[in-house]
Amino acid sequence: MNVSRKSFLASRVAAALLAAVLPIAAANAQLVVQANYPLLTDLLDATNTYGPVALTGNPTPPSPPANGVCVNGIYSFSPGGQDVRTPLMPTLNMNDFQFSVEFSIAAFPATFGAPVLMGGNSYRWLGVYVQPNGTIGLKHNNGNLAWSTTTVSTGSWYSATVKYENGTVELYLNGLLVLQQSIGVLNTSTNLNFTTNDFSNARNHNGCIRNLMVANDTTLGSSAGAFPYGSGCDGLALGANGVPTIGNAAFELVVSNVPASAPPLAFLGFGTLVVNPGVDLAVIGMPGCFAHTNLDLGLFGPAVVTAGVATFPLAIPPSPSLTGTVLSAQGLSFSTLTALGLASSNGISLVLAP
Repeated sequence: MNVSRKSFLASRVAAALLAAVLPIAAANAQLVVQANYPLLTDLLDATNTYGPVALTGNPTPPSPPANGVCVNGIYSFSPGGQDVRTPLMPTLNMNDFQFSVEFSIAAFPATFGAPVLMGGNSYRWLGVYVQPNGTIGLKHNNGNLAWSTTTVSTGSWYSATVKYENGTVELYLNGLLVLQQSIGVLNTSTNLNFTTNDFSNARNHNGCIRNLMVANDTTLGSSAGAFPYGSGCDGLALGANGVPTIGNAAFELVVSNVPASAPPLAFLGFGTLVVNPGVDLAVIGMPGCFAHTNLDLGLFGPAVVTAGVATFPLAIPPSPSLTGTVLSAQGLSFSTLTALGLASSNGISLVLAP
């Protein structure tokens, strides 16, 4: 059986397995993006609507490319303090909006809590917060805190999305709803920007952020998306082409940065459980590598690698019953840097929705 035939069968099998997973209720939105800051190669807004993100401090946070922008946890106005801040965004609809950001935490705050990202340097109208024990939550209107029952770990990447619509807020972590609250009207004035600092209590994020996107016209409930988490080894990375909306026949997962010194083949593992932080694979001869899926749906491939990239078509069936299905995926390739001869990528959480 040739490789293209195997890849086709893998996609069909994965699609069939998707249909067997029990769905949950979800809703969808038609977003109007106001700003998009990847923060991977520069500080620019990819929509060209607003100016660049500002990095300030002594020392100034390192500029991209640095796998996002990172701050040291020291409050901006303290010696050695740093800040990452967007421009003001006057087009943001404060009755109906969302923002998403990928983040990693280098160290938790020693006491109380600290922001990951805060809306409003002066008003602190809504932001993502973390406790010393890793519990993730929200802060709104300068001093009101609400906590989920979900914890994060240091050293891993997460994707957070905050949705606000007419007084109700939702926090999603890697595509999964972890907190919903009725918080009423946000007190914003015209202070519509985002920062890593909380200027009400002299706290700063200690870690990195990337892929900050701000949009109007959200809808509460789960939305389709591919949410990266964790990290790969030997440079291996997993990403997505498109969004896993119900009926999207063109959706693809892409394994990139496949080591040039290894055989040009890649594989893709699927599971029903997001594993983050990952399971250390040093015990099987893959130091620095982690398992980010439980792999209960199987390992598919191989796909041929061209210029360091292997593409896995994954047509999403046009079945409304799949709405709310959550899957995990992870890439695998050969490698000369591990005793086992394999490398693993970051994980991606796939949330299926219309």
